Amino acid sequence: MIKQTQQRPYKQSASRASIRIQAPAKINLCLDILSSYPSGYHEIRTVFHELPNLADELEIYKSKEPDHTSGPFPAAGEGTQGLTKQAPEGRRSSPAEGLLISQKDNLAHKALKLLKKDQNITTNAKIIIHKRIPIASGLGGASSDAAAVLKGLNELWGLNLSTDALLNLASQLGADVPFFILGGTALGEHYGEKLTPLKYINCIKFEIDKPKKRSKTLGYPKVINDSSNMSKTAKMYASLDLSLCGKNTEKTKLLLEGIENEDPQLITKNLHNDFETITPPPKNYHLTGSGPSTFQAI
Repeated sequence: MIKQTQQRPYKQSASRASIRIQAPAKINLCLDILSSYPSGYHEIRTVFHELPNLADELEIYKSKEPDHTSGPFPAAGEGTQGLTKQAPEGRRSSPAEGLLISQKDNLAHKALKLLKKDQNITTNAKIIIHKRIPIASGLGGASSDAAAVLKGLNELWGLNLSTDALLNLASQLGADVPFFILGGTALGEHYGEKLTPLKYINCIKFEIDKPKKRSKTLGYPKVINDSSNMSKTAKMYASLDLSLCGKNTEKTKLLLEGIENEDPQLITKNLHNDFETITPPPKNYHLTGSGPSTFQAI
């Protein structure tokens, strides 16, 4: 982690007062859940693939007012953590989901605060998130927004942080956030934050089936509907039978071979996701992340 010994404003050479930045969605072409840790985290192997045609858009402004992030937006944990049924003071409503969200729990706002603390920045920022990625969908919207804040402020404030420095910060926000610093197509290992860039897949297009289109064809296990403070993703992991997971590692090897050789048939035949053991998707579709969104190769 890069530390500064003195507080500083943004560099004066950064003349712009604002920046607009895209925060693209992702899908998981494979997701192997290999083991669990006493901490509750799971070791995984996954292939992330960026979807540039489905993206949130962020406006980031230098501000003299207190730091502020506005949405609608998901909270940390893809929209389920920190949600309430009645609006306490300081909470904002998300029209996209009919949920109420705490700004302090929002991952994009956490990214702003983390970067300021890490770099001893005193300058404030205003962030406006225009949501196009469905909330709590498995498409990585919250993580992508957080990464966009890190990249956008790095440019807006003239910090000149390296990619490695941004990856280090991103890993403190969530396991998926580092991928959105790199983008493209990448193998994710450990919790998903250890990344190996792969060839970007141009030989196949992917069609997304968003949750609202198939609410009657794919549902969560009953545990997902409980009232605990666990995020949606954490509840999905808690619902897994690990004895049924990690059985498709050979398919992952073939998928990686297909990506390297730009072989669309080999890629398509080896798409898989261990969460499908508890939430089987419609025929010819695959879950992305822990769902509920699905995709197919076309």
